[in-house]
Amino acid sequence: MAGRAAAERIRKAIALINAVEDGAGDEEITPTEIAEAIRDCLELKDVDGVPNVRRYLGEALDAVSDGMPADFVAMTLYAALGALQEGGAAV
Repeated sequence: MAGRAAAERIRKAIALINAVEDGAGDEEITPTEIAEAIRDCLELKDVDGVPNVRRYLGEALDAVSDGMPADFVAMTLYAALGALQEGGAAV
């Protein structure tokens, strides 16, 4: 089912960002780890099958690089997830 793997990876990236926002966990999560989670999403071919998903993921990656707040990055990832759902991918 196209999109399911991409949706799962995007959700994992969102969960990672939410952990940063909540201050949960004993370890500090670095921007590098967040960027790697987003890059993992970009590696999937599923993101090419639905318009705007790759663009939103790229914007989220740029936001991490630019030091934008975690909630901004998360909202961009939610936009990517929404685009997957609107695109008819089975998520």
